[in-house]
Amino acid sequence: MSMKEGAGSSPEIDLHGLHLLRLVAGFRGFTAASKAAGLSQSALTRQIQNLEARLGFAVFERTTRSVTITEAGAILLRETEALPNILGGALRRVREECLGASRRIRVGISRELAIGHIPGLFPASRGRRNGVRIAVSQADEVEVLDQVGSSRLDLGILTVPAVIPETIRVTHRMEDRFVAIAGRELSPPDVPGTPADFRKWALGQNWLLPPPNCRSRGLINDWAKRQKLDLQAAMELESFDLMIQLVSTEMGCALVPRRALGPFPRKGRIRRIKVAGKLARELVVVTPRHTHCPEHVAEFADGILFS
Repeated sequence: MSMKEGAGSSPEIDLHGLHLLRLVAGFRGFTAASKAAGLSQSALTRQIQNLEARLGFAVFERTTRSVTITEAGAILLRETEALPNILGGALRRVREECLGASRRIRVGISRELAIGHIPGLFPASRGRRNGVRIAVSQADEVEVLDQVGSSRLDLGILTVPAVIPETIRVTHRMEDRFVAIAGRELSPPDVPGTPADFRKWALGQNWLLPPPNCRSRGLINDWAKRQKLDLQAAMELESFDLMIQLVSTEMGCALVPRRALGPFPRKGRIRRIKVAGKLARELVVVTPRHTHCPEHVAEFADGILFS
């Protein structure tokens, strides 16, 4: 079907054609892409030219020295990025639900979650349950969102993003409160009681904070701004668990999820400091929007203790 023709004709492109376009775009040329595709360079060039003729627009701009993607080509590849994963997910569902293959749940957890969050994520799924295998991976929040949106993951668990992509749906939410902590020897004899006391105390501390590009750091910065605090990081760490360990050795102070303190074995080395105002983030469970959520995946999500 060309751009000007009605429905009922053959489509302008199929998954194999998209695969070839992605190879050329990824390698930024035909030589390496042809080797990856198992084709001669001339054969790949002809196939791309035929695809562009059927589509009715150029996907690549070619010179003697370079191959660059056009604006139309970039839109095509961006808007169809999830298709191979959707097809792969559909075939996996067929094998699991119709052909007797073992069922599997692919879960992505943001690195911003701490060990103390884990018991609430898998309470109903310890061990193998009803033959369902759980594959867990960790990544930063942007990658988790991308993998869920493109159906490479069945579930993602992360801090709610500032903008929720159209490719995902939020199924569960949980408030995750933060507390300030300091080493037992570092903290003052009397816990700061008023906002003014806390500000004065905070300005004299070495703060261990999350990296500036993560959602939790943004929430901490927003909270500090409301409290008229200028928190400068003496050290930036991705792991709240590592922050707690360093605080216990008098390396500085930190703002961490209250749940992260639960499994820490040396609580006597840490002192909680009362903070002004409410500091909390929202954790969410997300699933792909464009695919049906299987019963065993929905059951797993419902078992997460987000309340």
